Amino acid sequence: MPVRVDRPADLAAFVGVGLRSEPFALAQSDVDRFVELSGDRQWIHSDVERAKLELPGGRTIVPGNLLLLRLPRLLQETYSVTHFEKCLVAEYRHVRFRHPVETNAPLVLQAEFLSVTPARNFVRVETACTIHLVETRKAALTLTVVDVFYDAR
Repeated sequence: MPVRVDRPADLAAFVGVGLRSEPFALAQSDVDRFVELSGDRQWIHSDVERAKLELPGGRTIVPGNLLLLRLPRLLQETYSVTHFEKCLVAEYRHVRFRHPVETNAPLVLQAEFLSVTPARNFVRVETACTIHLVETRKAALTLTVVDVFYDAR
């Protein structure tokens, strides 16, 4: 169940609590749109026929940066804050692409608030994130996200 709070500082009550997104998968059409936008045209991402013959699972590989791109949406599935002026991503720290992800492989985000630090006009929220494969529980992407929530006026 997603965490819902009124103000960013209220997230402090959830430091150390595990959060989880709904399972999701990235289809070849998602990869194709990302490849078109990013220009990352490695055959392992886009050549379905070659992947069937040459890659161990027979499917193309999701670009790691596409996993990273999904992170804001996934975090919004795990928690929400009602009252704030704006939220900015201040930092992605310790980004590691740990295991390749085949298209259509079920994935899930697990997250945990590491710290919630109020300051004069904002609240800094540090969140440990892992996107992992549902079937094997192998981590595909790990990182720490630092968000800054500015107070509502």
